[in-house]
Amino acid sequence: MSNFKLRLADELGIQPAKIVGMEQHGLGFFTWHDSGVVGGQCSCCHTIIWVSPMKNSILAKTRPEHIPSSGEEYRTYYKDTLNRFLCSLPPCPNCGKREFDRFINNTSFPRLQDGFEFDENQSDIALINSPPFSVKVWWLDEN
Repeated sequence: MSNFKLRLADELGIQPAKIVGMEQHGLGFFTWHDSGVVGGQCSCCHTIIWVSPMKNSILAKTRPEHIPSSGEEYRTYYKDTLNRFLCSLPPCPNCGKREFDRFINNTSFPRLQDGFEFDENQSDIALINSPPFSVKVWWLDEN
């Protein structure tokens, strides 16, 4: 059985927000560069499972010495690591499926609650922040 807990977004450094002009699509969940959490988003119900990358056995693994720190070989290694992380997540606590398809961090943005994809390259996005101490998110405790 998975060790899921509902935690306040505020505890994890996650900012729930709606995007101006796209409010009908629900909340998006955003992190800062120093949040210390990453997530995997379910492709079925769009729930995000948050974890500590320092405690996750796949994400915390040291890069093998034969993999360079940049370039095409590194990009392939990084992409494979993220895919292994997504495949390792237990069934979604919301829908029960095991179909995580998106890695979420401070540079990889989530789909909105209803699955809407927004163009994260837009420079004119304005957020309507929800109080992070009033929104709960799913946390996978990997102690």
